[in-house]
Amino acid sequence: MKKLESQVSFPIIKKVISTSLEENLENCTKKQLIEISENLNLSIRKSWKKEHLVQELFESIYIQFQQFYKPVVVELLEKFGDQMEQAIGFQDLKQLEIIAPLINKGFFYVYLQKDLYVLVIPDEIWQGKEDSDVEMQEVNIKLNGNRETNQILSPPKEENNSSNYNLLKQWKETAVRIYGHASSKHLAEIWNRYSVNKLTTAEIDEILKS
Repeated sequence: MKKLESQVSFPIIKKVISTSLEENLENCTKKQLIEISENLNLSIRKSWKKEHLVQELFESIYIQFQQFYKPVVVELLEKFGDQMEQAIGFQDLKQLEIIAPLINKGFFYVYLQKDLYVLVIPDEIWQGKEDSDVEMQEVNIKLNGNRETNQILSPPKEENNSSNYNLLKQWKETAVRIYGHASSKHLAEIWNRYSVNKLTTAEIDEILKS
């Protein structure tokens, strides 16, 4: 098992399981936090104390999930079927390789509990999965620290097509980073799930070429 663990491409936590995003981050080592920051392309200083890293990552992960990754995360979790739970055990780490990019970005966490590996989906991400069947609502995130204003993350709006299509392109880039590819059919399914302005695969192809 130790040999298998040394070959995995994502961090493993050896502490008591938590479902809070902030506590999951606190359970990581400082080295793991720095690696998550790099995977999120977050500008940080290695000289920062762990508490500072945790706060910066907490805010960045939640914002990026709501703004870019939510459709991809929800679609990926659906591949696991109805048996998917917020904390679920795996005997073989190879089963988790499909979601390694999301673990490395801090959206999911893996704990070693005796001889069982437990995939944990933080409350903030799990709630996003539970709300996936509801049309996206405007999210007002009140940030802590030295932020001067709240960041507003808005769903696609029919009257702002240019902004909408930029979001579509960002979703494609995100899907490519996770899966290695993103078909027009896949993007249409995601887009039409959340937007009142429905698009065909042909229309998506034209948008992505522009």
